[in-house]
Amino acid sequence: MKYKLFGANALLGISLAVSGSLLVLPNLAGAEKAQAPSQGEVFDIAAAEKAATVGQAPISEAANEVYGVAQQDPNTGYAGLTISAENGGYSLHWKGAVPQAISDLIENHRTRGIQVTVSASRYTFKELDERARAIMDSDAKIGGVPVTAAGASSDGNSLDIGIDVSTLPVGNRLTNDRARVDSVSESLAGGIPVNITDEEPGESIAGRYTYYGNWTGGQVIRVGGVVCTSGFSVVSPIQHKTYLLTAKHCGDKGDKVTDHSRNATIGKVIDASEGYDSLLVEVEPWHRAMEYIQTGYGVGLPVTSSAKTVTGVGRAFVGERLCASGALMGEVCGAKVIAVSRWIKMDSGVRRHVDTVEQVADRFVAGAGDSGGPVYAYSVSGGVSARGILSATSATTKCKNPLPGGERNRIGCSSRVHVTNIYEQLSQHSTSVGNLGALRVTNFEK
Repeated sequence: MKYKLFGANALLGISLAVSGSLLVLPNLAGAEKAQAPSQGEVFDIAAAEKAATVGQAPISEAANEVYGVAQQDPNTGYAGLTISAENGGYSLHWKGAVPQAISDLIENHRTRGIQVTVSASRYTFKELDERARAIMDSDAKIGGVPVTAAGASSDGNSLDIGIDVSTLPVGNRLTNDRARVDSVSESLAGGIPVNITDEEPGESIAGRYTYYGNWTGGQVIRVGGVVCTSGFSVVSPIQHKTYLLTAKHCGDKGDKVTDHSRNATIGKVIDASEGYDSLLVEVEPWHRAMEYIQTGYGVGLPVTSSAKTVTGVGRAFVGERLCASGALMGEVCGAKVIAVSRWIKMDSGVRRHVDTVEQVADRFVAGAGDSGGPVYAYSVSGGVSARGILSATSATTKCKNPLPGGERNRIGCSSRVHVTNIYEQLSQHSTSVGNLGALRVTNFEK
């Protein structure tokens, strides 16, 4: 599988007309089907998905408490964690004896009504992640087919490896027989068991109209003219300045960033990270970025968007249901995490460290124009907890352009999306720029 980068021309093909309005929710996969739900049914579906995501908040926050304690030890036995909102809890996978501090947390969570199971793993997440990165860096092939994705299994017992079967001659397929899998395990994975999967091609996704002066996540922006979406706002505790995140494939260091109409300058890109697909935009001194994201419907709809405060950050876990807020597609909730911390290869040769989400209700999560948009979980406090930004899609199709007057010519729409990690982005930019201190997405007034 190759992950295709859209060029500027493809992104600029998105019309930004401002007259008229659409009455159909743009993030409905059924929009291309003969029998699509009515507008009322669509709104009911979206409301139910959001309610389910909000109800999962206590489990997500408990899981992040465990993960935070586990990461205090660089040699932790942490192997993975999966969330099941349906079962009201999480499963922790651990190599070796579980430390007392983790056991105490688990008991505390159980007293709060959260269902917790603990299972033994053969490998730690660190062991599997390092092997996955080595596989990606080696430009490995399996049966002549390029490896395009690799990562730890969620239970800590194996590696998941994706291959680009589209490079095979027509009519051929790579069989996943036991002998071949065992051979790959020995030669490529150093004896670690592997699961080989066929992966469809993925494409970078490249959004709500902005409010002049105060910038938030989830708004239409232009990076050097390319239409994208603002991600989370960021503050430097040392410089006392505010910044915006968006996707690296939208532009590069030094690019000017404006609102959708190019009438207002937001700022300039001061740092870029290929591996984490992230740009850091320094906001003009007479403006500021706010610790909010837009969570309503996308542009072109008669329903106005609403803003939510960013109250924290967290790690995505397999089974967790998240929301994404691309400016064009609007807020889509109920996207389930199906893989975390996988290394994927883009057509440019760049490796990205991503989590993957899929909309279980068969609705689109994002498309072209939504790149850089925030991905988050709802928190117990009623705000949102940052997880990362929209980076790439797979198994894409065309869908209706949600902008006023838009035709069914919008590219890159998909129910499966790759998300780059907020922790890694903040750490990378803090280190790369060097004089910002530990960047954060919360507590802007402190």
